[in-house]
Amino acid sequence: MNILWLTENYPPQRGGMAQSCDRIVDGLRKLGYTINVLHFTSRETPFQFIQQLNGSYAAVPFEESEAHTLNRTWEFVRHKPISALVCFGGYLPMLAAPVFSRWLTVPLLTMVRGNDFDSSVFTPRKRDIMRDALEASRLVSAVSKDKVEKIQLLYPQVNVQFVPNGIDTESWNPSASELLFSEKWKSEHSKNRICIGLFGQLKAKKGVFFLLEALRESSVLEKIHFLLIGETSDDVQQVLASNKFSFTSFPFLDRYELLRYYLCCDAVAIPSFYDGMPNVLLEAGALGIPVLASETGGMKDVIRNQQNGFLFPPGDASACLKTFFDFVNLSHEKRKQVGEALQSTIEGSYTVKHEITHYEQLLKTLLDTNRTAVRLHIQ
Repeated sequence: MNILWLTENYPPQRGGMAQSCDRIVDGLRKLGYTINVLHFTSRETPFQFIQQLNGSYAAVPFEESEAHTLNRTWEFVRHKPISALVCFGGYLPMLAAPVFSRWLTVPLLTMVRGNDFDSSVFTPRKRDIMRDALEASRLVSAVSKDKVEKIQLLYPQVNVQFVPNGIDTESWNPSASELLFSEKWKSEHSKNRICIGLFGQLKAKKGVFFLLEALRESSVLEKIHFLLIGETSDDVQQVLASNKFSFTSFPFLDRYELLRYYLCCDAVAIPSFYDGMPNVLLEAGALGIPVLASETGGMKDVIRNQQNGFLFPPGDASACLKTFFDFVNLSHEKRKQVGEALQSTIEGSYTVKHEITHYEQLLKTLLDTNRTAVRLHIQ
């Protein structure tokens, strides 16, 4: 099967969506699918085409206007043998996908992540574009159950399936040297404090500023050292500079550096106001690290409060403070039990094998229904 894969998020870009897109493409290619990635990029990136094992990669820069960019893209893809089209969220992919699908006369699968839905649903023009893409899709997937429900309520005719993110648990298996590094780092930096990790693109919706403000005047801060890795906003940096916080901050680290810093954490916090299914949740869980998270998006799909993690209502400062206060006063053994329970949940339901199996089933259904439709048309 030759699949044309439209995306705005793909390496070398950073961030959870690029990471997820790469993981899914790689997993399907390993099963023998030919995936031709068409990556809409910034103006500064030149157009390039690279032949790859079981597929190809094309970087398509945004040029002059949406119309110019997509007309040029159409001329590039129109003669290629395509069996199905995948729209991996994003503005330009959703704008192009319904038209390309009809012109190529192939079925469309749209993958709704988190950011794409959240940024589109309350923006009129983007919402119209998203609606056109979803209604033109033979199948739709979404990474959290609340996104599935929201899509079904908005567009009852759309066939949408829950397909959560997955993680390669084998590659998140720490070495002896990584464990040794984490012990040394903790003794030098967090010392006797509980180390709380905040990882990723720490933008407004991720609730980092809210979390720091919620804890700012509390005595619980005396027991916490924050480890921030990723992009931090100006308001977060200003709060951290108030001298009330014990913290260490790094910019984005690659996957191999990141693992050893996860191991420095007694817990990872995800205080998002709204979200999809953050890779950080699965990464922490794969390592047996407890997660303190807001009860939204994929977090409430994975975490059972006080069993394999800790949840608080998004944006509720008092509930957030209580969650952190209760956590730092737990025994080391209890924290370990919660982390191990989360690890068991991830290994049981949220591995990359589970994820790719779900997408393979969707692609098979997509092609089977297309063959049936073609036969009925011929008859």
